[in-house]
Amino acid sequence: MRWARKISDWIIREPLLAYGLAVANFIGFVIGTVFWYGDFFLTAGPPLWSFPFIPDCPLAAGVFSLALIQQHRGRSNNLLNQFAGVFNIKYGTWTMTFWLLYWTRTGDYNFVSLLMFATHLGLTIQGLLILQYLHAPNLRDTLIVFAWFVLSDIVDYAPIAPGRGGYGWYPPLPLGTQLVPPMLAHAVMMSWLLNGILLLRVMIQRMRLGKLQRAQG
Repeated sequence: MRWARKISDWIIREPLLAYGLAVANFIGFVIGTVFWYGDFFLTAGPPLWSFPFIPDCPLAAGVFSLALIQQHRGRSNNLLNQFAGVFNIKYGTWTMTFWLLYWTRTGDYNFVSLLMFATHLGLTIQGLLILQYLHAPNLRDTLIVFAWFVLSDIVDYAPIAPGRGGYGWYPPLPLGTQLVPPMLAHAVMMSWLLNGILLLRVMIQRMRLGKLQRAQG
């Protein structure tokens, strides 16, 4: 994967590319929040405390934008990079999975669905690239990110929202609740898979350090 690291290093190093990609993600954050979730906030009436957990994909783009700029400025932040990586991979693959299921059921390959599939493929790639810049495994950062996504899944899918078909404030979806069960399964699986892998990375590193310390002692 050296080629991937070389490409991402080049993007981060070049101001035009780094700021251009950051601006594109920030625009995605604004457009996604306003046009995909704007009416939803008004009609579904979620409580104020749940707002940060609702615009999943737009927020993933916004977090990546921040992580990229920090990386470009030489101020790499492990927590931000890990948060952006998991965020982009989880919701990039979530959205692509949704549209694949949608197409198999409807055959409706409309422009919006194709555009969203392509842009969320980009989110997934971004997530994989930013995870290359994690520092030494950090238990605190990993647990914070893990907790965020578990809580996000609870807000989206636990039976806590009146009038939401027995679910929470899951994203507005074509076909109503028809595809909510498989999307719930995908969200929960990715939360535990991605964060579980990173947690396992921390545990392995701690075991290695423990063995090294015992050997030196």
